[in-house]
Amino acid sequence: MTVPPTPPEATTRAGPRRIVVAYDGSPPSERAVRFALSGIGGPDAEVWIVHADEAPHTVAEPRTDEERGTEVGAIEQALRTFQSTADAARVHVHAWVREGTPATVLLAAAGEVHADLVVVGTRGLRSAGRLLLGSVSSEVVARAKQPVTVVP
Repeated sequence: MTVPPTPPEATTRAGPRRIVVAYDGSPPSERAVRFALSGIGGPDAEVWIVHADEAPHTVAEPRTDEERGTEVGAIEQALRTFQSTADAARVHVHAWVREGTPATVLLAAAGEVHADLVVVGTRGLRSAGRLLLGSVSSEVVARAKQPVTVVP
């Protein structure tokens, strides 16, 4: 009895190939990015690191262009630091900074790139009052059309 050879596609690692991950500079979001870049999608997976540029609700005056530029510049610099992790896992990284509320921006990005997986941290910088899940991660879990991984 001869056994037919295994087709090449059956030997490739199954997993999410298009991953969208939220990043706001908080330790949970850094862990979420590192998880998304850890190779869970296999070599040549694509990861979109998405930051929502939203003015804090506690600010009475609108931010100046200089303040906004400083914040966006800091986020973009942080995103570049993840490149070596991505290179080691042979993952293609895209860093997006978009205006809007975090959950809405993240879910729009996931739809735009036809993500297989959305990754969020448990809490971000603006949700210190939450015990388990922050408001953004809770909203993403409730509204996402894709599987969601919440990283502690």
